[in-house]
Amino acid sequence: MAAMAEGQRRALAEAFGASSSSDDDGEVGYGDGDDHRTLGRERKLTEMIPVWESICEVNGLWLCREFLSENEQHWLLSSIRQEGWFNGGSFNQAMRFGEIPEWAKELAGFVREAVCFSTVEDQPLPSDLLWREPLFDQLIVNVYEPGHLCSCGLDAL
Repeated sequence: MAAMAEGQRRALAEAFGASSSSDDDGEVGYGDGDDHRTLGRERKLTEMIPVWESICEVNGLWLCREFLSENEQHWLLSSIRQEGWFNGGSFNQAMRFGEIPEWAKELAGFVREAVCFSTVEDQPLPSDLLWREPLFDQLIVNVYEPGHLCSCGLDAL
């Protein structure tokens, strides 16, 4: 179990950057215990000014570093785990079309805010898409164990 937790920490650090918190392994509280937790943004966007970077090697790919705080990362991972999509151990990808979970809608709201408050001239989402409701109506969630990323960089071969 400790090796799995360490692997998750490494994967989070790889994906989201290093954490400045203690080694607290406990669950972070997110409200009144409802199955569909909501977080609410813990940082005001005026405090974090999102910076979007276009990844020129992959057309249409954008990166917003430090997009989620450590607590928001825990909330997101906990929400995904609660879906039960990966409990069987034989699947590493889940796709949803149409109605998406509440946590994904909240995450989409974070994306919308970050794009709206961005300081870059070129935007990751066109304005006509940015105001669509819902912003996203499909999602793909992948689970990667440390060292098992697809070597060609494509998930759907």
